[in-house]
Amino acid sequence: MNVRQQAGRFLMPMEQLTRRNFWIIAINSLASFVLSYLIIFYLNQLSYVLTSGMYGYPISVDYASVFFHVEPYQWTHDAVFTIFSSGYVLTFIFGLLMLLGFYYVLPDALPVKVFFFWFVMHAGNYVFGGLLLGNLFTQGLGHVFNWMYLLDTPRMLISLTGFFGLLVISLMAAYWVGISSNAYFVKYNEKMAPFFITAQVFVPYLIGSALLFLYFYPKNMFHERWGWVVLGTMLLIFYSRAQYMQDLLFEEDETRQIRPMKGLIITAIAALIISRLFMSHSFYISWN
Repeated sequence: MNVRQQAGRFLMPMEQLTRRNFWIIAINSLASFVLSYLIIFYLNQLSYVLTSGMYGYPISVDYASVFFHVEPYQWTHDAVFTIFSSGYVLTFIFGLLMLLGFYYVLPDALPVKVFFFWFVMHAGNYVFGGLLLGNLFTQGLGHVFNWMYLLDTPRMLISLTGFFGLLVISLMAAYWVGISSNAYFVKYNEKMAPFFITAQVFVPYLIGSALLFLYFYPKNMFHERWGWVVLGTMLLIFYSRAQYMQDLLFEEDETRQIRPMKGLIITAIAALIISRLFMSHSFYISWN
């Protein structure tokens, strides 16, 4: 390798802020945004199917909705609590595992860490946003709270838990995004922050939210109707914190380069199209 080639491999960050690199970073992040959301959504659909089987409730599921073929008098407190809370518990557990995965790959120059980032953001939005909005709109987890006949004080504490959970994740996201830039750059500072934040976070959020809205249209459920608003608010808090991030300097790594994650991108496109087509017709499951 000659001197010019060596210099090309270790370009200074400001020389890498090109339109081409912007869209490579944005597309990598967009694929992660969409794929992680679909995994969480169908994880919750699976939880509805499995927990309804525990009580012998027939159920229909499709690409956007779930319907229980149960008369109102057949519901019990245990059934409501188990069925409508299991998905949130499962999402919380997987969110923690993905957060651990993010920190595990953090030192390495691997773009795939953006998938872990978006999974944690979506999981946090789903769980803590569910606590906050479910309590207000009596949907999702709100069904559980209604059947528990909670008084105003416990409901307020639940809403505060949801609010502070979203706040903590939003503030931590500034650090996660800044440190994840080591997948592409040798340093991170205020001059390059707008470029990277826009490509890694805001463009994927805007395009990804539109894609997911179209994916679930016209049956957008509770989280699909309100989740993008909550996530947008989280990102505004994230941005207000990200402006005060300290400069970061990373170790040289010969594997570091700005390149598309072809496997992840193809997987996200395939998951988006195939799941929408395969689940376009409702699947009826009877446990009798």
